[in-house]
Amino acid sequence: MLLAFGFTTPWMLGWLAAASVPLVIHLLSRRRYRELEWAAMEYLLAALRASRRRMRLEQWLLLFVRTLIVVLVVLAVAEPFFERVGLAYAPGERTHRVMVIDGSYSMAYRSPETSRFDRAKKLAARLVEESQPGDGFTLVVMSDPPKVVVRNPVFARGDFLAEIDRLALTHGSADLPATLDRVEEVLATARREHPRIAREEICVFTDLGRVGWHIEPPGRPAFRERLDRLAASATIVVIDLGQEGADNLAITSLASEPGFLTPGRSVRLEARVQNFGERSHERHGVEWFVDGRRVAQQFVDLEPREAATLAFSHRFDAPGEHTLEVRLGEDPLEVDNRRWLSLPVKPSIEVLCVEGRPSGEPFGGAVDYLVAALSPESGRMTPSPIRPQVVAESRLMELDLERYHAIVLADVAQFTSSEARRLDRYVRWGGGLMLFLGEQVMAERYHRELGGGPGGVGLLPARLGPVIDEPQFRLDPLDYRHPIVSSFRDHEQAGLLTSPVSRYFKLTVPERSKARVALALGNGDPLIVEEPIGRGRVVLFATSADDSWTMLPKWPSFLPLTREALGYAIGGQIEQRNLRVGEPLGTTVAADAVDAPVVVQTPDGRREQVMLRVDEGVGAWTYEGTATSGIYRAELGPPLERDEAFAVNVDPLESDLTRIAPEELEGDLWSGVTFIHPTEWGSVEARSVGGIRRDNRLPKGLVFAVLALLLIETFFAWRFGYHATS
Repeated sequence: MLLAFGFTTPWMLGWLAAASVPLVIHLLSRRRYRELEWAAMEYLLAALRASRRRMRLEQWLLLFVRTLIVVLVVLAVAEPFFERVGLAYAPGERTHRVMVIDGSYSMAYRSPETSRFDRAKKLAARLVEESQPGDGFTLVVMSDPPKVVVRNPVFARGDFLAEIDRLALTHGSADLPATLDRVEEVLATARREHPRIAREEICVFTDLGRVGWHIEPPGRPAFRERLDRLAASATIVVIDLGQEGADNLAITSLASEPGFLTPGRSVRLEARVQNFGERSHERHGVEWFVDGRRVAQQFVDLEPREAATLAFSHRFDAPGEHTLEVRLGEDPLEVDNRRWLSLPVKPSIEVLCVEGRPSGEPFGGAVDYLVAALSPESGRMTPSPIRPQVVAESRLMELDLERYHAIVLADVAQFTSSEARRLDRYVRWGGGLMLFLGEQVMAERYHRELGGGPGGVGLLPARLGPVIDEPQFRLDPLDYRHPIVSSFRDHEQAGLLTSPVSRYFKLTVPERSKARVALALGNGDPLIVEEPIGRGRVVLFATSADDSWTMLPKWPSFLPLTREALGYAIGGQIEQRNLRVGEPLGTTVAADAVDAPVVVQTPDGRREQVMLRVDEGVGAWTYEGTATSGIYRAELGPPLERDEAFAVNVDPLESDLTRIAPEELEGDLWSGVTFIHPTEWGSVEARSVGGIRRDNRLPKGLVFAVLALLLIETFFAWRFGYHATS
C-alpha cells in the first residue's frame, strides 16, 4: 500500500494560531491578581500548598483539552486526506474518472484461472463502487483503433457498471497514442458539459506489453507533449495487470503458395509456429483442418524464443469456398493458438486480354504468344483452367470487368480518363492487372492517366523512360527473392537467365514506393516491376508480349514466367479473403446484381445485413465488424446466389508478451504517471481494492473527536470546579 498525506484546503491551517487563545487567556488570568500578605490567610495558604500540585495538573490538563479542540476543528475544516496508490480523495469535490481498459488480445492471457481482461473489469468495477456520490465516469477501450464506449460522464453507478460488464475483449492490438487522443477528447467534452466537476483522473488498466507501450524515438516528442497536457489537469495512474515470464506459443502465419487454385491442383501450405516464452516445448501438437474436418496432425519441438515452419499439401477436387485451419495445443493465451485461411477454388480463371495491335496473321498480334502460353491446348490430356478472352482496346468500356480474375493489356497505345478510372476501381477492389509495353505505347499518356501525378489514378508501378535499343542477352533473377521468379530457383535449364531482350522501356521505381523489381536485365534495368494497389496487384513488363521487342515469347521460360506472373497478379484476390482483425470485408459485384441482398455471418453465429452501394454502375459491399478472429461468411442472394468465405486473423506481434522494461517506465517519457504493479495492489480475488480507494473518513473522524473532547472538557470543568469549591 502506497500512502501519502495532504490537505484539500491547506489555507485553513492558518487558524491553528487560534489554538494559542486558551493559553493566552490562562496566562492573562494569572496576571489579574496582586499578591498581598494577610495574616489570616497564612493558615489557608498552608492548606493549599498541600494540594497545589494536583490543582496545577488539573489546570494544565483542562488547558490541553481546550487547545486540542481548537486544533482538531481547524484540521477538520482543512479536510485532510490519505492518498493511496497515487489516487487522491478530495472531499466535497466531484471527480471525473476516465476508465481506460486495455483491449488488446494479450489481455486474454489467463493466470491462473481468470484472464487479465476480466481482472481489469473487476478492478474498474470496484473502483466505481468505492467512489463518492456525484463522481462521473467515462469508459475508453485501448485498441487499434481505440473505442470510446462511454463518452459523456455517467453519474449513475449501476448504468456504468453495466457498461463495464458488457465489455467483450477484441482480438486486435492496442494503439496507445491514439487512445490518449480519445481520452483528451473525452475530458474536453466533460469540461464543456459539466463545468462543476473539479477533479479529473485517468485510470489505465493494462498488462504493459512492450508491443503496445514502447514508443519509438521519432514519436516520443509528440507523445510527451500529449502526456504533459493530460498530466497538467488530471491524475494519471496505470494499474499493471501483467506477469513477468509469461509463457506463450502462437501460430504467427499461415499461407499457401502464390497463384490461383483450380480443382485437382495440389497446393502447398505452410504454418509458422513460434515460442515466445522462456521454456522449451517438446512434441507440442499441431492439427490441420480443411473445411472443419481434421486431415492431419504434426508435432513440433521448440526451444525458448525459437520458431519452426510446418508444411502440408492438399488437393481440392471440387470448386467452391474452402477454408483451412491450424490449431495448437492449449496454453494460457488461446487467442493466437488458431489461424485460418480462406482458399476460393475457381472452376476456371477468366482472363481478359486487351490487344493494342491486332493482326490477321498467326502470332502476329500483340497477345497471340501470351494466349498460347496461358492456355496451351495442343498435346494436353486435360484442358487448361485458364480461359483467356481477346478483345480490342476500344471495347474496354463495354465489358463488365468484375467478371474477370485478371486483365492483361498488351501494347495498348493510350487510355481515356474513364478507362483509367474503371481500371483503377477494378484493381483496388482486388483485380489483377498485367501491363505489357510495346511500339505503340505513348509514355506521356500513360503517365497522365495511369500515373500518380495530378489527374492520374496511380496504377503505374514505375515511370516509363526512354526506349532502350541495346540488346540484352542475360536476365538477373535477383536471387529469386520475388514469388514471380522463385519457382525458377534450381531450374536454370528453363532458359530464363538467357532470354534475349532487344528493346524495352527504361523503368524507374519511385522512391518510398511499395513497388518491387521482380526480374531485372543484365545491366540492372528493371524488366518486371509489381506493386500492390488497394486489394489488387499490378505487374508491369518493360518489354512486349510478342517477338517484336524480345525473343522471350519463343523461349521455354515464357510459359511458366507468364503463368507465375498471372498467379501473382490475381493473388490479391486471395489476400482480400484473408485479413487481419479490424480490416473490413468486402467485394464487388456485377452491374446487373446491385440489388442482391448480402448477409454476413460472424464466427460467433450472428447474422448481419449489409447494404450494397453503387459507384458508376459497379456494386460493392463492405462489412467492418471484424473485431474477433475466425471465419466470416457472406451470403449473396439472387441473382448472384453464392457464398464467400473470409478468414480474419490476429496480428502476431501481440503474441509477444514481453513487458516494457522498468527503466523505461521510470524515464522522462513517463514522468507524471504513477505505475501500480501487482506487488502493490495484490490479488483481486484475495482482497478488496482498498489499494486504489479513497479514505474519506478522516475529516469525519476529526469531527467526532471534537465532539468527544467537548464532552470531556465539560466533565473536567465540572469536576475540577467541584474540587475548587469543596
